[in-house]
Amino acid sequence: MGTWQNRLLRALAVGGFSIAVVGADVSPTGPSTRETMRELYAQLQVLLPAAVQGSFSDPAKADAVGGALRSLERRAEFLDDHAQGLDPGARLFGQALARDARRALLLFEQGKFENSEFFVESLVDDCVACHTRLPAVDSSWAEGFVERRELEALDLLERAQIQVATRRFDKALDTYEAVFRSPNERPELLLGPLADYLSVALRVERDPTRARSLLANQLERKDLSPGPRADIQHWSDRLAEVTPAALEGRTLARARAASQRADAAAGYPGDPRALIEYLVASAQLYQLIQQPQDSPADAAEIYYLLGRAELGISRAAWLPRADLFLETAIRLAPESRVARDAFALLEEETLAGYTGSGGLRLPPEEEARLAALRQLMEQDQIGTPANLELSQVGERLYTDHCAFCHGSDAKGEGPALGILMTTPKDLTRIAARRGGTFPVREVRELIDGRDPIGGHRSPEMPRWGEYWSEPTKLDAVVAYLRLIQE
Repeated sequence: MGTWQNRLLRALAVGGFSIAVVGADVSPTGPSTRETMRELYAQLQVLLPAAVQGSFSDPAKADAVGGALRSLERRAEFLDDHAQGLDPGARLFGQALARDARRALLLFEQGKFENSEFFVESLVDDCVACHTRLPAVDSSWAEGFVERRELEALDLLERAQIQVATRRFDKALDTYEAVFRSPNERPELLLGPLADYLSVALRVERDPTRARSLLANQLERKDLSPGPRADIQHWSDRLAEVTPAALEGRTLARARAASQRADAAAGYPGDPRALIEYLVASAQLYQLIQQPQDSPADAAEIYYLLGRAELGISRAAWLPRADLFLETAIRLAPESRVARDAFALLEEETLAGYTGSGGLRLPPEEEARLAALRQLMEQDQIGTPANLELSQVGERLYTDHCAFCHGSDAKGEGPALGILMTTPKDLTRIAARRGGTFPVREVRELIDGRDPIGGHRSPEMPRWGEYWSEPTKLDAVVAYLRLIQE
């Protein structure tokens, strides 16, 4: 299928996690969704020319623009609601579309016309980001949209973006190629648009031959400087090995191998030389997220690999696809190795994105998001077979070292109760006192005792971290306490 709007015809929930399965061709929501898309494009036909012309402030157009913005906002909300039942990528694009439509309307109503025009044009970027993921399914109602007289002021690259947004993919490639072959364009300034072109040619049109022909044309240019020439030559060489069949997402093992080749090709994070390899891997992975998987762990790996691929491809920091895919991998299988790898990469990218070299703190909402994901992984470790065995070790340690104060049942009434200055806590109610969440890291630090923890720890309690040289003993007691929560 093509975009998430069309995949609404076939999407079903699989196994309790958000991977779509290809099913029947008819869905009760299909006609309504298709009609909504037609209406959304109809509003853009009013709004985009006015935004390009900078005429939102024209009193003569106020009623038409305001009405179109309100209608657009309703249609975008409808599509966002339907996208929530699909894969995380679809949900991200639905949210971005609805967000930008709301902002455009609000800013228009506040009289901030230039800002409103900016967000109307951002809607095109939202559509492009969604439509360049999967093979093409064309939309006849968008025919002729870019050719409207009101859009004559657009340059060719802007026209290509709108053609992609309206899913006129073959025409978009034609337009891109006209730009790249123009002697008036400086080729070193076109690497970004060239990457966009390759995304459409490979992931949507599945036409590596056409892409390589365009690259060969670029390499013939005498005004191509050495740096861009080296990148384009590398892409051309890699494309020689790519066939349409190589872009098909048949199995996780196949996509995993493609991802490994992409990682090996990248000499450093964001290395443009690995673009083709990451596009091939992502083409396979985007298809796999629509197919049922054997387990949540397999689904998590697909999203983790897709997050890595998007970090190697995406230039759109305003639409953080990689972040969403990495977070989805963690939530699908928080006990897995993939979740740990995804979290490490997500944390690294988040810190780099917000702090850079300035030493600034993360925004509170980002700190809270990372903390919640970290705790989710720590909690979920408890139920695995390895940790059930660990909890048995923890029970023995608890009986030997903790029961004298906390009681054999861990309810705080051990033999030492009468001689302690502080009444021991009921350790079976730790999670209950925190709204049902067992704070693994906090409990471990309390038992360890070597780092000060304010007033949460009795001075009578031994610092077990000083006595237990093996960290697994601390983990074992924590696993046992997690197991006995009421």
